Amino acid sequence: MKKLFSRITIIVFASLFIVSCHKHEEELIQDQDASSLRMPFNQNVYLLNSTSEGSKIYEVEYDFQGLEEEAFLSELKLTKNGKSFVIPRGGHMCISPNNDYITVVVSRKKKIYLVSLASKEVREIHLFGYNPTITVAQMKKNINTYRFKGKITQVDVDQDGYLFLAGKSGFYKVVADWGDAKSGGADIWNDVDASLDGSIYQGQVWAHAVQFQFSGNIAVEGEEDEAFFEKDEYFEENEVKQLNTVKFQGGDILFTQNSQETDGFEEQRLISFSQWKGGTAIYLNKMDWDWSDLKVSFNAGSLFGGLNAKKENKVGGRVTGAALTGDNMVFTSHHFSDKLQLRTLNGAIIKDNIKMTLLDDNGIQTDQTLYHNWGDMASTQFFDKNSYVSENQNSREISGEYYDQWFRGHLEGYQYAEVKLYRPEYFNYEVRDLSHDNYNISKESRKNSANADLADFRKNASKFVSLGGENGYMLMQLPTPISINENTTLQVVETSWGKKAYYEQAEEAWKAYSEKASIYVHKSYNGRYYKAGLEDDGEWVKVGDAYIANNEFHLSYIEGLDGVSAISWIKIVDTGSKTGDGFDVNFVASYEKPMTSASDKDKEMLMKFYEATNGDNWLIKNNNVNTSIPSDQQWNMENDLDNWFGITTDDNGRVIAIELDNNNLSGTIPEEIGELSELRHINVMVNYLTGELPLSLTKLTKLESLLISENQFEGSNFSDIINQIPSIQNLYIFFNDFTWSIDTISPLFNHPNWNEEYFCPFIKTLL
Repeated sequence: MKKLFSRITIIVFASLFIVSCHKHEEELIQDQDASSLRMPFNQNVYLLNSTSEGSKIYEVEYDFQGLEEEAFLSELKLTKNGKSFVIPRGGHMCISPNNDYITVVVSRKKKIYLVSLASKEVREIHLFGYNPTITVAQMKKNINTYRFKGKITQVDVDQDGYLFLAGKSGFYKVVADWGDAKSGGADIWNDVDASLDGSIYQGQVWAHAVQFQFSGNIAVEGEEDEAFFEKDEYFEENEVKQLNTVKFQGGDILFTQNSQETDGFEEQRLISFSQWKGGTAIYLNKMDWDWSDLKVSFNAGSLFGGLNAKKENKVGGRVTGAALTGDNMVFTSHHFSDKLQLRTLNGAIIKDNIKMTLLDDNGIQTDQTLYHNWGDMASTQFFDKNSYVSENQNSREISGEYYDQWFRGHLEGYQYAEVKLYRPEYFNYEVRDLSHDNYNISKESRKNSANADLADFRKNASKFVSLGGENGYMLMQLPTPISINENTTLQVVETSWGKKAYYEQAEEAWKAYSEKASIYVHKSYNGRYYKAGLEDDGEWVKVGDAYIANNEFHLSYIEGLDGVSAISWIKIVDTGSKTGDGFDVNFVASYEKPMTSASDKDKEMLMKFYEATNGDNWLIKNNNVNTSIPSDQQWNMENDLDNWFGITTDDNGRVIAIELDNNNLSGTIPEEIGELSELRHINVMVNYLTGELPLSLTKLTKLESLLISENQFEGSNFSDIINQIPSIQNLYIFFNDFTWSIDTISPLFNHPNWNEEYFCPFIKTLL
């Protein structure tokens, strides 16, 4: 028993000043540099401008996430055999499968020009038709007879790595060598024709365009850029009818990302940005190439129209080129316009007046703009988003220390969301260094939305996306819309910055790292692509706030989602982060996770109490005889909660009382005790508990009795905590090591139950 005299002495004489400590602003932002560890996300975009003087190629630099007003164009200085070179007019271009060559097809010259992206050196490939019955020797005798004679308006590289040609003459795949078509090989970019050695054609490379006929009643027509026709009907109700004709009139084509490149998120489609009917985007999917009889079948339909719509100030007009950029976005160039347009693959215009500003040879901005004549656009396609994994690992995941704490892949319906729109708040866009090589060192690369498409399970994860401070936001989409049931769970993980993988309390998480974001789901729109104004409409429902690091939201309990059949769109908005670059989104996932019952949650919280107070050493003291807790009353997840020693539950299995007086408890009371929301009575008198009272006690709004006398509790905040629990009627706190003084005791005088008989009776006696 502690000595009464010592307690009275403390009450009369002791006093202590409370000193508050606050982090300096410098400390809040000390980790800013680590936010620059991002992945490359922006594709390298190129524009070919064809005039009577030839074709010039420009690299287009544009921050599509920042939606700047200008795109900056740098001309590529081409050489051939060490001398300055200009590609002939009339070319159409794409990028090689390995992103190492710009590939320009000039059908009237019967040639393919390969521009090395590394050296800007140009090589030529001679393009011939395909006829397996003709030998190379026969070709050498009358070479012009066998040159390619098709009319080509659109080119790209397909999923299988073949150079694909389309135009008035139909569809072609270009193979590297003579002989059987398919065995000829797709790699024309690294081909060397040894069969030409010793002839006047030695050193040349020949390639062959294999024409595919169309199965069924589908036909294809096309026109060169310089001629346009608007005749006949096209598609009706987005379906190809018998005898309909697919018209490739000018414009451009591109293959979208395929299933393998996007982890099942996309199915590859061929999209033609045609001049037909005032500019119509036409899709072809489920393309089946039969090499045995050289036929191709596909589904087709119109996506959207109005591509050629022209506005004031030379905005819009006839489409001349198209290139993928960002995520499901397309750049389009337009005839005699100095503006590019940025749109989604369903035609929604994100920005229609991006001015093309020329840079000089030193990369300095000039006052000149480029008015596009005819030509094309193309972009590199770096689909290997994750260089941290081997071939046998999931390309969406980076393994690390927190894998077991965060990964939910064993649960039904597990899927990762992808970023579809990213609008950070406070980033500086003056320096536009988004290059592939600098993604781990360039601060400007922190705007890399592709990082949130990866799940980085490392304790110090570097693949994440910063929202840039308050009001910065992003939209994400789940590949498969999820139906809401009692188990539907949304997971939002913020980069942990070396801190804990999970925090029970929001206050604790905020104290660990002052970043916060509000999480919303859209209750009505499940469209495949972003639509204009989606982020601002009134259909978003807030599901909660997210902090560092792991956050899980059970959607069936969210007010406002009653009757909602499915969701796929997610919005994350920074709401008051105090760090330099705001809330850092690591990854977002959804899955089916059975809800833990409130009683089971009480069990989990009590186990935290058990561990913090050395439960393995608890004893039952009776007449100076110490005994262990009986096995059927021990605290573990297997025993029924209402059988746990010292625990009383209500009819719903919720904990309402903890009676552990004189049971050899030691250690501290953990913050988790504040999660026992039905708790009414706490009695831990006559033990060896230390430390300050946990602040989470203030969450126990039903607590009536707090009996903690004869322990070794410390600190001066006990009265402030007790005053925030107005329901307390029975309070015993004497015989502890609290900082006893008039200043620490007097706040209790204002408690609404100060006059109750059992509210601090010993202190009242002393006073």
